[in-house]
Amino acid sequence: MEPKYFQYLAQEKAIDTPVSPSNQQPSLFTAYYPLLMILLVFAFLYFFSIRPQKKEEKRRQQMINNLKKGDMVVTQSGIIGAVHSIKDDTVILRIGDNAKLEILKSMIYDLRNKNVNQTTSSKENKEKEEKKS
Repeated sequence: MEPKYFQYLAQEKAIDTPVSPSNQQPSLFTAYYPLLMILLVFAFLYFFSIRPQKKEEKRRQQMINNLKKGDMVVTQSGIIGAVHSIKDDTVILRIGDNAKLEILKSMIYDLRNKNVNQTTSSKENKEKEEKKS
């Protein structure tokens, strides 16, 4: 091909491509697309991360407020013990025969069994009833 035809081909290609009017406004969707994506990301984070974490924290706070003497608890470090006494912001756990441990209330992770003293007394009551009959 000779170089004199290159200019003609370039002009022909430029004419074939449709020219969009410069005064045409973008659609509403394309204008707000970035904002919609940001809102979707925040909604996803809220429903799958923040909301469940708040519910769990509320459950733990309610459990800590309802602690009673004799409840079996598990600490965040994995220690299992029965509540011996409760102070303002600490709890004394009985973890062995004569072993007691003072921990912060916020370190209690879960309630293992409801009131150990009640369960042992109910077992004793059942045994007494069986002996009577």
